[in-house]
Amino acid sequence: MPGRKKKIWIITGSVLSLIIVLIISFNSIVAGIIKNKIDDFVHLEKLKNYHITYSRVGFNFMNRSVSLIGLHYQPDSLYLDSLAKANVDMMVPELSLGRLTVAGIQFKTLLKEKKLIIRKITVKNPVIKMYKFNGIKKPVTPAKKQKVSFKDSVRLVLLHGVFIRTIRFKKSKWEIYNYKRHKYTLVSNNISLEINDLMLKNSGHQNQYFYPSLKEAFLTAKDNYIQLGNQLYDIQFDKLFVDLKGNELYIDGFRYKPLYSKKDFSKHIRFQKERFDMRTDKISFDGANFYLYLTKGKVYIRKIGISHALIDLYRDKKVPFNHKQRPLFPQQSLKKIPGKITIDTIQILNSRFQYSESSPVISTPLIVYFSDLSGTITHVTNVPSLWQKSNMKINLTGRMMNKAPFYLRFSFPLASVKDTFYFSGAVHGPVAFRVFNPAIYPASGLKFKSGILDKMTFKGSGSPRYGTGTMTMLYHDMELVATKKKDRKASNKFMSWGVNTMVRKNNPRKGDQKGAKTASMFFQRDIEKGFGNFLWKTLYSGMKATMLPSINTINRKSAESLSYPKQTK
Repeated sequence: MPGRKKKIWIITGSVLSLIIVLIISFNSIVAGIIKNKIDDFVHLEKLKNYHITYSRVGFNFMNRSVSLIGLHYQPDSLYLDSLAKANVDMMVPELSLGRLTVAGIQFKTLLKEKKLIIRKITVKNPVIKMYKFNGIKKPVTPAKKQKVSFKDSVRLVLLHGVFIRTIRFKKSKWEIYNYKRHKYTLVSNNISLEINDLMLKNSGHQNQYFYPSLKEAFLTAKDNYIQLGNQLYDIQFDKLFVDLKGNELYIDGFRYKPLYSKKDFSKHIRFQKERFDMRTDKISFDGANFYLYLTKGKVYIRKIGISHALIDLYRDKKVPFNHKQRPLFPQQSLKKIPGKITIDTIQILNSRFQYSESSPVISTPLIVYFSDLSGTITHVTNVPSLWQKSNMKINLTGRMMNKAPFYLRFSFPLASVKDTFYFSGAVHGPVAFRVFNPAIYPASGLKFKSGILDKMTFKGSGSPRYGTGTMTMLYHDMELVATKKKDRKASNKFMSWGVNTMVRKNNPRKGDQKGAKTASMFFQRDIEKGFGNFLWKTLYSGMKATMLPSINTINRKSAESLSYPKQTK
């Protein structure tokens, strides 16, 4: 018996060894056939200006998989040099794959029903590099009409359908390289992509066109860097996540970063413009209709959320001003955006906004900032058929100069031909006037020595020609200090006396039976300056009218009866 068992084990081992040898041989033969097919394709096609190389091909009979290792698709260097000299506008790809594996191929279904069914495609360590050439764009010639054309479809020959259970890209890297400038303009170091249940279904018209569909797709990109074409900014973010099925996209650690400091930024611009610096913890896009964008080029997003943003705008007034510019209002700029865009709501949470400017007149920069900034922007669209539905509205709350609570509301009737907008708001006290000195002193040479702002309310409207409205500013015990022109740090006692003699120190005045003064606002727009300047100058006209007795006064009854153009819904 022991001898018989030994003999059985020997036979079994021999059979298994033979099977293993046959499988290995079969794998090697099939891999060789596939390699020859690839070599024949490369030789016959003779891809002009490109080189295709790979390390080896593998085949595994057990899991019905094919692997391609070390694939490299590279443009010829002489070809790239010729494009740089030709001054063309185009992008040329270079592709490297560490390992491409196609597993779970159902050969029986492929041979009998001509349907390609694959369990999994895995791509490891791919590097996609695009060589960017900035030149003259060639005019687009209209393509010849074809007898049969199906939009959003894929043409397949000799197949009746394709189904792929899972496609995974692991540790991908994507780069865009400006060939002339020898600089990377986009680098994404770690991208993962997963697509599940990708299917190509026949169009049903007895042709070779198939429509793609998928169950779900996820994309995650980490450690990304994008340099913008203006050579003044780049974009960085820690993580990007996209869920096509859930219509969700979010960005963590977003940064819109200037390439130069505030001092050096001015050396790289011809005319005055704001230096924009932004960072935020998270930007989320909920209800983003990716399919609508991919198929029709239309953008629809239900909600954009921006949380814990820090926005810093800086302007250097020592740089020449561009007197030819004609800035637009927000709704005018929105209407000029190409394509069709609709965003139901933009929500801002716990953010901070700061504006500062330097002047050739005074060394102290003007600074105004808003903290704890939250609010919404609703009905953002450039689609004319939606303009009558509702106005674009902005509602903001926060603290001015980190002290004074405020709210600010805007209504932009998109259907208005005159581009009139409406605004209202309030600044609540009590807050010391000295808090506003960083914003008031550099612009006027005046400082608040004392005084308390109790409350300020305002409402009005603006058009491309002028801004109007009313303001009620309640305060008490206000005293100002005027500084000398040559030495702004030293006070001018005579000018200070003159200013304090002219201004109203209290509103309402103590013992005044008429009550608080409500002033009118009016400012004729400077068409060379933007929306922020226009709004501020309109509000400033109301402040001056309140503090200076010689400027118009409106009592409460007449202010309440003041008529404004009727707003649309």
